[in-house]
Amino acid sequence: MNKIIDISIVIPTKNEASNIGRCLKSVYSQETPFSFEVIVIDSGSRDRTLQVVKRYPKVRLEQIEPQDFGHGKTRNMGARLARGRYVVFLNADAFPIGKKWLEPMILDLEEDKNTAGVFSRHIPRKKCHLYMVRDLESSMGEKRRTLEGTDSYNPMIFSTVSAAIRKDTWLKIPFDDDILIAEDQDWGWKVLEKGYNIAYEPDSQVFHSHNYKFSEMFRVKKMVGRSTRRFRSRLKALFVGIPLIMGGIVVKSWQDLIYICTNNNKELSLGCKIKECFIAIKSRIAGFLGHYTGWVTR
Repeated sequence: MNKIIDISIVIPTKNEASNIGRCLKSVYSQETPFSFEVIVIDSGSRDRTLQVVKRYPKVRLEQIEPQDFGHGKTRNMGARLARGRYVVFLNADAFPIGKKWLEPMILDLEEDKNTAGVFSRHIPRKKCHLYMVRDLESSMGEKRRTLEGTDSYNPMIFSTVSAAIRKDTWLKIPFDDDILIAEDQDWGWKVLEKGYNIAYEPDSQVFHSHNYKFSEMFRVKKMVGRSTRRFRSRLKALFVGIPLIMGGIVVKSWQDLIYICTNNNKELSLGCKIKECFIAIKSRIAGFLGHYTGWVTR
């Protein structure tokens, strides 16, 4: 007979040898009365990811072909395999901070039966570009909040980088198997529309951020644009999207420049600030153009 488990932690991996060891070490250091299992789903790693995972004999390792991976599809697989009442999703490159990363999310779910999911605060890594630091500070601050149906157009309503959901809610509302990316935002919209709540829990924290190259930023945002439901037709996206991206580039870049120039970090020289300003502007242009391209080609 299978032992009853409170929580199943699902970690998708592919070529994460440099990250998965630290991630798993942090997971197994958690202090919590809740029992948990860890499921790693690897989609064809060609580095030492599997060897590192096998150092942790308690991990349930599942292997799939690279072509079978999907951001929604693979998380659905993890949820199906889960024996826990709660399913926690964690990226392999997201490192839980401290020994109380897991418990606050589960307590939120325990306290409010109408809360479908809880997501963690992302703390930027060292050397994270300042425009990204600003984004994380503005969308994931120190204050806990509960999102309801009226928040369905909030730019950050859920994140499976580090999140917990109820398995019984997932059975009713699974992730989209075919979505390119942003499966978490899509799922968040759906559960809010069904009358559930989502909680943002800043006491649960992970180190996570990206310094995308401009081409990577364009590609990622293009997939996001193709996956989101902002426009019902390409024609509307074509014409309405232009002022949106132009306004977004101007507003975001201006806010970035103010944030960077007024940053009081003594380690930031004038030269570093100038460099960060150029990175911010180019990244915003790449990101918004990627969004627009995704809107009009979906």
